[in-house]
Amino acid sequence: MKKNNIKNNIKKKAVTLYELLFFFMVVGSLISMVSAGSSEKNEVIEPVLAPENPDFIKYQAEKKYITFAPPLNRHKTGFMPAPVDLSNLSHISTIKKSAPAYYDLRTLNRVTSVKYQGDTDVCWAFAACGSLESYLMPGENRDFSENNMKNLLSYAYPEGFDRNPNDMGNELMAIAYLSRWSGPVDETDDPYYIYSGVSPQNLPIQKHFQGALFIPDRKSSLDNDEIKSMVMKYGALCTTIFCQEGPSYYSPTNYSYYYKGSSMSNHAVSIVGWDDNFDRNKFSEVPPGDGAFIVKNSWGTGWGDNGYFYVSYYDSNIGEDNTVFIAETTDNYKNIYQYDPLGYTTGFGYEKPTAWCANIFTAKSDEKLKAVSFYTTDSNCNYEVYIYTNPEFNPISREGPVLSKSGTIPVAGYHIVPLDSEVQLRAGQKFSVVLKLKTPNHDYPIALEEPIAGWSSKATANPGESFISGDGSTWDDITMHISGANVCIKAFTTSGNALPAFPGYTNPPTDPNQDDLYEDINGNGVLDFDDIVAYYDNMDWIEENASVVFFDYNKNGLIDFDDIVKLYDML
Repeated sequence: MKKNNIKNNIKKKAVTLYELLFFFMVVGSLISMVSAGSSEKNEVIEPVLAPENPDFIKYQAEKKYITFAPPLNRHKTGFMPAPVDLSNLSHISTIKKSAPAYYDLRTLNRVTSVKYQGDTDVCWAFAACGSLESYLMPGENRDFSENNMKNLLSYAYPEGFDRNPNDMGNELMAIAYLSRWSGPVDETDDPYYIYSGVSPQNLPIQKHFQGALFIPDRKSSLDNDEIKSMVMKYGALCTTIFCQEGPSYYSPTNYSYYYKGSSMSNHAVSIVGWDDNFDRNKFSEVPPGDGAFIVKNSWGTGWGDNGYFYVSYYDSNIGEDNTVFIAETTDNYKNIYQYDPLGYTTGFGYEKPTAWCANIFTAKSDEKLKAVSFYTTDSNCNYEVYIYTNPEFNPISREGPVLSKSGTIPVAGYHIVPLDSEVQLRAGQKFSVVLKLKTPNHDYPIALEEPIAGWSSKATANPGESFISGDGSTWDDITMHISGANVCIKAFTTSGNALPAFPGYTNPPTDPNQDDLYEDINGNGVLDFDDIVAYYDNMDWIEENASVVFFDYNKNGLIDFDDIVKLYDML
């Protein structure tokens, strides 16, 4: 009996020991898993710059020695690659194949006259202005100043690039000039003169630039649907070619051009149409198949077919660096807030498709925030915009955003996004524009302006202006990572009060103590009992017609009876 008890006790202790061992193994595993998860969650991912455009690197290394083969008759070219690599943009998801076999903007009165760049390397300015002019037709026939663009973008001006007035350029330079509201200006205000290096500043701007769309490079000779769709919708499309006017490539008899080599593009032109059945035998060297783009040049009407020519679908370079330019009237916004006069010079991100970025601005007067702008660095970008007032040490404020908006932008480029409602700003008030960007096939969703030798040396920045984040919670000042860098976000306002007058009242509400809460409901400049009555009578109206955040006195996100109590206590 005693032996059995001893055996049973030994068995019980053994079982207990095994149970304890198993328990500690499980707990240990759980601790390891939690530690691993915590470590993974707390892992710091450093932001990185996008790789520079290989063509830009090559150009910078060789530009002292490069002499692009001068065309016959001394016609000049002038396209240079940018540091931003746009050669791998994703396919645009919304494009459908629906183009006719033949299309020509000239027959639709959607192209302005052919210009002459003369003995300068500024074809890019003519292509950009031509695209913008074409977008406005047939309703408006405008002639914008290439002279103003090429000169104000030179090193001689505070917001100029590292180039002489008549030097090479590209579409990103043109976008910088237009998006910062330096232009466009009328040709009559600053006429083109090939030896000009100086232009007036602050000439009347004729249009507000509304955007530029980057159409992906063609992946094959017949990959033309995206280009055709954009030409039909927006007008003349800027593109690039390698241009050498010798008889091996250009046929003056048929005004046709075909190059099958590997040299980088050196000339910016505009696609204004196409002919799928253009006979391949009309080229100096016969390409593999029929078809050609109808192209507008900037060598005057005495060259080619009154300034136009036909470039084979099988040309090596046509359909690269494709851009269309868009503009609207100047009465949409009055003021612009920005830190990036040189625009998009590099991409930035956390080596994943999603990233956050923000700019903090200070209102110059009582204004209404109406729109924001930013670049999308790849096609099919998902965005979320958040507007905060009174941000403190980073772009987020404790009260939360006063407004938000989200959407998908199918085409990469520079975009102005109107807000769904206006945000009232006071003179001297700080506000922030916060972006969450997701480019599904691209790991550098943030567009930055940064100083780059030989390109954008004049880029400057101050701490407290631009911020970046990998998760929207932890924010870094961008200057901690890159000296002189800013995020390419702009804000657009109009003057005045964004809040409507309450029903039955003439004046809009005011904020007597400037705490971002509008207690003076009747707009008479003082807080009185009539304000409480007006508030009580219009609680539903506030929710439907005004920004709740300005009348949510108890800050619970609602318009409720407790707000009336709070308002009464303020009397």
